[in-house]
Amino acid sequence: MSSVLIRNAREDEAEAAAEVLNEHSRRLYGTADTTPAELREEWLAPEVDFPDNVLVAELEGRLVGYADVIPHGETAWLDCRGTDSRAYDPLLEAIARRAETLGRENVRGWAPEVDRDLNEAYERAGFRPFRHSFRMEIELGGDLPAPAWPDGFSVRPFREGDERAAWEVHMDSFADTWGFTHDPFENWAHWSLGEYFQPAHWFFVERGGEVAAVALCREPESEPGLGWVNILGVRPVYRRRGLAIALLQHVFRHFAEVRMSRVGLGVDAENPTGAVRLYKRAGMHIARRDVRFERVPG
Repeated sequence: MSSVLIRNAREDEAEAAAEVLNEHSRRLYGTADTTPAELREEWLAPEVDFPDNVLVAELEGRLVGYADVIPHGETAWLDCRGTDSRAYDPLLEAIARRAETLGRENVRGWAPEVDRDLNEAYERAGFRPFRHSFRMEIELGGDLPAPAWPDGFSVRPFREGDERAAWEVHMDSFADTWGFTHDPFENWAHWSLGEYFQPAHWFFVERGGEVAAVALCREPESEPGLGWVNILGVRPVYRRRGLAIALLQHVFRHFAEVRMSRVGLGVDAENPTGAVRLYKRAGMHIARRDVRFERVPG
C-alpha cells in the first residue's frame, strides 16, 4: 500500500493545492473555496514563511492534502484540509510540529463541523474543541427593508485615500472581541488591499466627517452569486444606535442591485457584541458551523 508523503509546497503548485481545497469544499458544501491567485497571495503574506509554513500531502503522485500555519498574535493558526482522510494524521502531525517552532503561546486550528474525519484527526493529534464559528447567509429574494439611519449619520461608497480609515475602524471595532490582534497597517493591507480588494463593495458610515462604521465586502470568484462581508465593524463609541443593522441592510440592497442572489459572512459563535443575534434579526441564518481546536499542553 502506498504511503502518504508530506512535504513543503512549491511555488508552481498553487493551482493543484487550490484544487485540493476546492474539491474538499465541493464535497462538503457543493461550492468551491478559493482561487490559485488567492492562495498565492496567502503564501506571500508577511506572516507566512513560505515554503516552511505550507505543506502538501502527496499520494500516488497526486496532491490529496494541504496544510499551513499562520502566526497571528499569540496564536499559531493551523489550516488542514484534504480529499483523502489518510492524509490528515501525518499532515496534522507535521504542521503542528512546525507550529511549535514559531514560539507562540497557543497552537490552534479549525475544521468544518461536517468533516468528521478531520475533527477526529485533530483529537488524535492532541487537540481539543474549545470554540465554534458560523457562516451565516441570507437569500436576497423579495423586498428588502430600507436601512433607517440615525440622525446625523450617512453612508457613502469608498473614495481613494480611504484605506487607512478602513484599517483604523476595523482595528477599533474589533478590539474587544475574542482573539483580537492589532495588525500593523502594512500587514492589514496585504490581506485587504490585494486579491480581495473590491472597492466597489466597500461602504463607510460617517457623522460630521468622522467614520463611525465600515462594511468591507467583495464578490468571491469561487462562489458566483455570493456577496461576502469580510468586515462589518462599528466603533464602540457609536454602538447601540442601530448602525450595524442599517449598514448590513444597505449591503443587502447593494448586492441585490448588482444581481447577487445571497450574502454571507463569518462570525465567532460566542461574539461578545451580540453579532449573531443581530445577524439573525436581519434575516440571516446559520449555513455552516466550524469547530475550533487548541493543542492540549503536554
